[in-house]
Amino acid sequence: MRILYIGSTESSACASYYADAAEQLGHEVHRWNPHLWASTTPWEKLHQRFTHRPAARALTTAHEQLIDQVKTLKIDLVMNIAENFIPLQTLKEIKSLASKAPRLMYHSHDNNFAPGILKPDDFFDSLAVYDCVFTTKSQNLPRYKMLGQPYSFFIPSAFEPKYHRPILSGESRLGNKQFPISFVGTYDRSRDRFLEAVQWDQLYVWGDRWNRFSKYRKYRDHIVPHAVYFPDFADIMSHSEIALGLLREEAEDRHTQRTFEIPACGAFQLAPRNDEILSFFDEDREIVCFQSLEELQDKVAFYLRHPTLRQQIAQAGHVKVMQSQHSYLDRVKTMLTKLSQC
Repeated sequence: MRILYIGSTESSACASYYADAAEQLGHEVHRWNPHLWASTTPWEKLHQRFTHRPAARALTTAHEQLIDQVKTLKIDLVMNIAENFIPLQTLKEIKSLASKAPRLMYHSHDNNFAPGILKPDDFFDSLAVYDCVFTTKSQNLPRYKMLGQPYSFFIPSAFEPKYHRPILSGESRLGNKQFPISFVGTYDRSRDRFLEAVQWDQLYVWGDRWNRFSKYRKYRDHIVPHAVYFPDFADIMSHSEIALGLLREEAEDRHTQRTFEIPACGAFQLAPRNDEILSFFDEDREIVCFQSLEELQDKVAFYLRHPTLRQQIAQAGHVKVMQSQHSYLDRVKTMLTKLSQC
């Protein structure tokens, strides 16, 4: 099958994993980054800043390039990973091609109903044009179906074995460093109270926008204010006694990529308790969870004092995630199977 893969690290840090997985399955994948947010003039930069949408020139170019590639490459499937601004007009034109029209698939890790997710006014109309839609937000299924996309499916986040794995001391770039408690994730105000509860003297944080944290200057020796991915993320996890798997309340998260990436790296995961996370892991055997700030504090103190038990849980979590088909390859297999049934 010829797949035209639409995705960029600007729209999703894990976007390329889906294209890699499709290639592993033997499909011919043509990757295309529409570069919708690239600006060439000061006016375009101002336009993007105040309207929160790409410049008209970029949308027109994307329309022309996408139609041309679909026709020239004789594409069977257009796989759109979180590029919300692909024009509705473009999708309709692809579906109306005189020759065999390719199938259209959309997938996003974002909660497209949450504040701050950039999308055009006709975004939800465009979802109805796709043959099927996938989301890692289980609560969005009834919302998508209500808006006219009956073939909406919940598909959990995943990990990439090539990158998310235990990093042995001999290949680590951290040397002998060990972090009592680590958290990797973008700053949001809802996370303040959890991190304050575990105490900053033993906590280390990596992630975008942490310079917006009100106490950034006070704790800046414990904060790296930029995102870390790939081997760097795995290295940090492999040198953490406790890795926090915090969710984003702003996105109504019930689980995230970290839910699978942390145990894939062999780390001990401490995460908020909910039914979705506990559908993936057995509590107190493969993951440890908390409900309140007091429980979080108690669990941190207890497991820092009990390294053997902590390591047993980390190992069990690692085995579970490796044996339970939670890789991106597994997710793409599921997505293509679902597509064939639509």
